[in-house]
Amino acid sequence: MDQASKRRGRPSPDAGNMKPIAFNLEEALAVENIYRPNLLVIQEELQPWEVTVSDRDRAVNILRLLRIWFDVPHNVFFTAATYLDLFLSRLKVQEKYLNCLTVSCFYVAAEKEGCNVDANQLVAISKNFCMNDLNRMVKIVKEKLKLDNNDHNRTTTCANFLIIYLEVLEYIMSRWMVGYRVDEVLKKEQLLTRLEILLANNSCAFFRSSVLALVLLKFEIEKLLTQAIANKSMHLIGDLIQLLGILRELQFTCKIKSAELVNCSNNASNVMKQYDNQNNKQHSSTIEKGNRYRSYYTPLSTIEEKTKSPCKKN
Repeated sequence: MDQASKRRGRPSPDAGNMKPIAFNLEEALAVENIYRPNLLVIQEELQPWEVTVSDRDRAVNILRLLRIWFDVPHNVFFTAATYLDLFLSRLKVQEKYLNCLTVSCFYVAAEKEGCNVDANQLVAISKNFCMNDLNRMVKIVKEKLKLDNNDHNRTTTCANFLIIYLEVLEYIMSRWMVGYRVDEVLKKEQLLTRLEILLANNSCAFFRSSVLALVLLKFEIEKLLTQAIANKSMHLIGDLIQLLGILRELQFTCKIKSAELVNCSNNASNVMKQYDNQNNKQHSSTIEKGNRYRSYYTPLSTIEEKTKSPCKKN
């Protein structure tokens, strides 16, 4: 970033202090594809009773509801969504088992992230399966995703990339002494919530985590820039342009192709504009559908697995 910094007339960041952040980014990029599910597989040779990508989106929205209901960190949602997508991309799942699978992924993720979630309460909320079903599905999820063998590893999600990107922006802008912190204009909690919304839509979930997180940041900064131009806030305009420049350099660092960035940006923009313009009506509708989806009780028979063939490993 040194040459770009010189062009802007700003002091170059201390490379030594950037090392921990750079290391975290390199580590996340190294394992990104391991946790990248191939959602296209869900639609291959699809039978009428099997889970579709639309079913997948409803399930991910249920994960959002569970996170809010149990008041657990965002990491639990992102880890659970990753587990769900990995499972669906590796195994054929009948639609009648999806609710149990979704809740089981949430329970395993909460356990992985060190959060105490009452399994009895999960079963009571979900209504259409019993504790034995949950225990059985939790065991299957752990076995198929080999989670018990990787307890020392944390799942890398788009939220991890978002936080790393924010740390890069904060560090560089603090070196430039702009007079305010990046988190004063880019609220991490709001960004994570909006990232959840994007991940709950399969048109965005297809993309790499590093791409989706970068696109969200770019989308939010450009929106702030539009407001700053309208308000003629010249100092803020300059700083926001600097932030976009840093994102451009992050794009090169993460080896994100321009076409990939544009395609993801278009999809993410459509999702966020629809969400914002409808004043969350779509989300409310999803909640209503989720309640109907789990409003009946049907004892589950033995879970029959049908392995995808061929199965693309992630």
